[in-house]
Amino acid sequence: MAERATIQAAPRNVLGKKVRVLRREGVLPGNVYGKGLESAAIQMDRREFTRIVRAAGARSMFELKIEGEKSPRFVVLRGLTRVGGTGDPMHVDFYQVDLARPIHANVALHVVGEAPAVRDLAGTLLQSLEHVSVSCLPLSLPEYLEVDAGLLVGFDVHLSVSDIKAPEGVQVLTDPAIVVASVTPPRIRLVDEEEAE
Repeated sequence: MAERATIQAAPRNVLGKKVRVLRREGVLPGNVYGKGLESAAIQMDRREFTRIVRAAGARSMFELKIEGEKSPRFVVLRGLTRVGGTGDPMHVDFYQVDLARPIHANVALHVVGEAPAVRDLAGTLLQSLEHVSVSCLPLSLPEYLEVDAGLLVGFDVHLSVSDIKAPEGVQVLTDPAIVVASVTPPRIRLVDEEEAE
Protein backbone atom coordinates (compact mmCIF):
# COMPACT_ATOMS: atom_id res chain seq x y z
CA MET A 1 0.00 0.00 0.00
CA ALA A 2 1.32 3.42 -0.95
CA GLU A 3 1.75 6.11 1.67
CA ARG A 4 -0.97 8.70 1.21
CA ALA A 5 -0.37 12.43 1.13
CA THR A 6 -2.48 14.22 3.74
CA ILE A 7 -4.43 17.42 3.15
CA GLN A 8 -5.62 19.36 6.20
CA ALA A 9 -8.99 21.11 5.85
CA ALA A 10 -11.69 22.76 7.95
CA PRO A 11 -15.47 23.03 7.55
CA ARG A 12 -16.45 26.10 5.51
CA ASN A 13 -19.32 28.40 6.50
CA VAL A 14 -18.66 31.10 3.87
CA LEU A 15 -20.66 30.23 0.75
CA GLY A 16 -21.59 31.76 -2.60
CA LYS A 17 -19.95 34.96 -3.80
CA LYS A 18 -18.56 35.67 -0.33
CA VAL A 19 -15.80 33.08 -0.94
CA ARG A 20 -13.85 35.83 -2.75
CA VAL A 21 -12.89 37.11 0.71
CA LEU A 22 -11.43 33.69 1.57
CA ARG A 23 -9.41 33.58 -1.66
CA ARG A 24 -7.89 36.99 -0.96
CA GLU A 25 -6.71 35.60 2.40
CA GLY A 26 -4.98 32.62 0.73
CA VAL A 27 -7.77 30.17 1.58
CA LEU A 28 -8.91 27.64 -1.03
CA PRO A 29 -12.63 26.77 -0.90
CA GLY A 30 -13.76 23.29 -1.84
CA ASN A 31 -16.35 20.55 -1.55
CA VAL A 32 -16.14 16.86 -0.76
CA TYR A 33 -18.84 14.45 -1.91
CA GLY A 34 -19.31 10.77 -2.64
CA LYS A 35 -21.87 8.14 -3.50
CA GLY A 36 -24.61 8.24 -0.89
CA LEU A 37 -22.86 11.06 1.02
CA GLU A 38 -24.03 14.58 1.65
CA SER A 39 -21.76 17.19 0.05
CA ALA A 40 -19.63 19.07 2.60
CA ALA A 41 -18.20 22.58 2.12
CA ILE A 42 -14.55 22.77 3.23
CA GLN A 43 -11.59 25.16 3.09
CA MET A 44 -7.80 24.77 3.23
CA ASP A 45 -4.59 26.74 2.84
CA ARG A 46 -4.08 27.31 -0.90
CA ARG A 47 -0.27 27.21 -0.85
CA GLU A 48 -0.16 24.03 1.22
CA PHE A 49 -2.73 22.36 -1.07
CA THR A 50 -0.70 23.32 -4.16
CA ARG A 51 2.55 22.00 -2.62
CA ILE A 52 0.99 18.65 -1.64
CA VAL A 53 -0.71 18.05 -4.99
CA ARG A 54 2.46 18.94 -6.92
CA ALA A 55 4.51 16.51 -4.83
CA ALA A 56 2.02 13.62 -4.86
CA GLY A 57 0.50 14.14 -8.33
CA ALA A 58 -3.03 15.19 -9.21
CA ARG A 59 -4.08 11.59 -9.91
CA SER A 60 -3.17 10.36 -6.43
CA MET A 61 -5.50 9.40 -3.64
CA PHE A 62 -5.26 11.67 -0.59
CA GLU A 63 -6.14 11.47 3.08
CA LEU A 64 -8.38 14.45 3.74
CA LYS A 65 -8.36 15.36 7.44
CA ILE A 66 -11.23 17.70 8.22
CA GLU A 67 -11.09 19.57 11.52
CA GLY A 68 -13.58 18.09 13.98
CA GLU A 69 -13.83 14.67 12.27
CA LYS A 70 -12.36 11.63 14.03
CA SER A 71 -11.02 9.80 10.99
CA PRO A 72 -9.65 10.95 7.62
CA ARG A 73 -11.57 10.64 4.38
CA PHE A 74 -9.90 8.94 1.42
CA VAL A 75 -10.46 11.17 -1.60
CA VAL A 76 -9.39 11.78 -5.18
CA LEU A 77 -9.41 15.11 -7.02
CA ARG A 78 -12.53 15.33 -9.14
CA GLY A 79 -12.38 18.99 -10.16
CA LEU A 80 -9.93 21.89 -9.88
CA THR A 81 -10.82 25.39 -11.05
CA ARG A 82 -7.86 27.70 -11.68
CA VAL A 83 -7.57 31.45 -12.29
CA GLY A 84 -7.59 31.88 -16.07
CA GLY A 85 -7.56 28.08 -16.47
CA THR A 86 -3.88 27.64 -15.57
CA GLY A 87 -3.18 29.99 -12.63
CA ASP A 88 -3.66 29.62 -8.88
CA PRO A 89 -6.37 27.22 -7.68
CA MET A 90 -9.76 28.91 -7.03
CA HIS A 91 -11.91 25.92 -6.03
CA VAL A 92 -11.40 22.18 -5.56
CA ASP A 93 -13.80 19.24 -5.59
CA PHE A 94 -12.87 15.97 -3.88
CA TYR A 95 -14.64 12.66 -4.40
CA GLN A 96 -14.68 10.39 -1.34
CA VAL A 97 -14.04 6.80 -2.42
CA ASP A 98 -15.77 3.74 -0.98
CA LEU A 99 -12.95 1.65 0.51
CA ALA A 100 -14.89 -1.58 -0.12
CA ARG A 101 -15.35 -1.01 -3.87
CA PRO A 102 -12.62 -1.34 -6.52
CA ILE A 103 -11.57 1.81 -8.33
CA HIS A 104 -9.93 2.39 -11.71
CA ALA A 105 -6.84 4.60 -11.64
CA ASN A 106 -3.69 5.39 -13.60
CA VAL A 107 -0.41 4.31 -12.00
CA ALA A 108 3.09 5.46 -12.99
CA LEU A 109 5.63 2.96 -14.35
CA HIS A 110 9.26 2.90 -13.15
CA VAL A 111 11.82 1.00 -15.21
CA VAL A 112 14.29 -0.46 -12.68
CA GLY A 113 17.59 -2.28 -12.98
CA GLU A 114 20.15 -2.18 -15.75
CA ALA A 115 19.45 -3.26 -19.31
CA PRO A 116 22.22 -5.55 -20.65
CA ALA A 117 21.67 -4.04 -24.13
CA VAL A 118 22.55 -0.61 -22.69
CA ARG A 119 25.49 -1.81 -20.60
CA ASP A 120 27.07 -4.25 -23.07
CA LEU A 121 25.94 -2.97 -26.48
CA ALA A 122 25.98 0.83 -25.86
CA GLY A 123 22.27 1.14 -26.67
CA THR A 124 19.85 3.79 -25.44
CA LEU A 125 16.89 2.89 -23.23
CA LEU A 126 13.59 4.31 -24.47
CA GLN A 127 10.52 4.24 -22.20
CA SER A 128 7.44 4.55 -24.41
CA LEU A 129 4.72 4.16 -21.76
CA GLU A 130 4.60 6.22 -18.56
CA HIS A 131 1.34 5.01 -16.93
CA VAL A 132 -0.98 2.00 -16.94
CA SER A 133 -4.61 1.71 -15.94
CA VAL A 134 -5.34 -0.55 -12.97
CA SER A 135 -8.29 -1.79 -10.95
CA CYS A 136 -8.00 -2.45 -7.20
CA LEU A 137 -9.43 -1.54 -3.82
CA PRO A 138 -8.57 2.09 -2.96
CA LEU A 139 -6.15 1.28 -0.13
CA SER A 140 -4.30 -1.23 -2.34
CA LEU A 141 -3.56 1.38 -5.02
CA PRO A 142 0.24 1.34 -5.56
CA GLU A 143 2.19 4.57 -5.92
CA TYR A 144 3.92 3.06 -8.98
CA LEU A 145 4.62 -0.28 -10.68
CA GLU A 146 8.10 -1.54 -11.56
CA VAL A 147 9.28 -3.06 -14.83
CA ASP A 148 12.61 -4.95 -14.88
CA ALA A 149 15.07 -3.57 -17.44
CA GLY A 150 17.23 -6.68 -16.95
CA LEU A 151 15.06 -8.45 -19.54
CA LEU A 152 16.33 -6.11 -22.29
CA VAL A 153 19.24 -8.23 -23.49
CA GLY A 154 19.23 -7.11 -27.14
CA PHE A 155 17.85 -4.59 -29.60
CA ASP A 156 15.17 -7.03 -30.79
CA VAL A 157 13.72 -7.44 -27.28
CA HIS A 158 11.17 -5.12 -25.67
CA LEU A 159 9.26 -4.89 -22.41
CA SER A 160 5.50 -4.91 -22.70
CA VAL A 161 2.64 -4.39 -20.25
CA SER A 162 2.50 -8.19 -19.82
CA ASP A 163 5.99 -8.02 -18.19
CA ILE A 164 4.69 -5.86 -15.31
CA LYS A 165 4.49 -7.72 -12.00
CA ALA A 166 1.51 -6.17 -10.21
CA PRO A 167 1.04 -6.76 -6.47
CA GLU A 168 -1.71 -9.09 -5.27
CA GLY A 169 -5.14 -7.50 -5.59
CA VAL A 170 -4.05 -5.11 -8.37
CA GLN A 171 -5.26 -5.89 -11.90
CA VAL A 172 -3.56 -4.13 -14.83
CA LEU A 173 -6.22 -3.12 -17.37
CA THR A 174 -3.96 -1.71 -20.11
CA ASP A 175 -3.53 -3.92 -23.20
CA PRO A 176 -0.76 -6.45 -22.34
CA ALA A 177 0.75 -6.16 -25.84
CA ILE A 178 1.60 -2.44 -25.55
CA VAL A 179 5.36 -1.79 -25.45
CA VAL A 180 6.67 -0.18 -22.25
CA ALA A 181 10.39 0.09 -23.04
CA SER A 182 13.03 -0.99 -25.53
CA VAL A 183 16.68 -0.33 -26.35
CA THR A 184 17.77 1.33 -29.59
CA PRO A 185 21.19 0.64 -31.12
CA PRO A 186 23.87 3.34 -30.97
CA ARG A 187 24.17 5.73 -33.87
CA ILE A 188 27.25 4.98 -35.93
CA ARG A 189 28.89 8.09 -37.39
CA LEU A 190 30.57 7.47 -40.71
CA VAL A 191 34.01 9.09 -40.81
CA ASP A 192 35.63 9.80 -44.15
CA GLU A 193 39.33 9.07 -44.77
CA GLU A 194 40.46 12.71 -44.32
CA GLU A 195 38.83 12.97 -40.86
CA ALA A 196 40.35 9.63 -39.82
CA GLU A 197 43.90 10.82 -40.49
